[in-house]
Amino acid sequence: MSAMNNGASDGARLYSLAERRQAPVLTSTDFARLEIFAFDETGPTRKALIAKLAEGRIVSGDRIPATVATIGSVLRYRVGNGIVERRTLTLPANAKPNGQFVSVVAPVGLALLGRKAGETAVVDLPGGGRLSIELIEVEFQPEAEVRRRSIPSPRDDGPGAA
Repeated sequence: MSAMNNGASDGARLYSLAERRQAPVLTSTDFARLEIFAFDETGPTRKALIAKLAEGRIVSGDRIPATVATIGSVLRYRVGNGIVERRTLTLPANAKPNGQFVSVVAPVGLALLGRKAGETAVVDLPGGGRLSIELIEVEFQPEAEVRRRSIPSPRDDGPGAA
């Protein structure tokens, strides 16, 4: 699907319906966090962050589907034809080199952010080359957990209510 220029002087693009469905879905909080990193980063990482911000569709945290990868989500994904990996998508300050985390500003982490389970993202690497990354499952999403815990329990008027 190709994007069409709408003739606006700012180069804004109109997207076909199919392209918009493939756009990453970002919570407003994740969008704000990426904006901060975009100001601090340079080079290819900054370009990748700005591209993610530009193509992302923003929704509030209470409306994001539980199958979408957000910061703090525990994900199962596959890079290329490799093995399935399980990592927590995290901010760079929390990313430890112990195999449990993937930073949201790393190429793999940024590609996964905002994607739905079952989608495959292709990312251009800073040094050249491309990676195909399939998001297999979102095992845990912080926003979904907040919704789950916010559901009121059934009314219980005590033992004499029956």
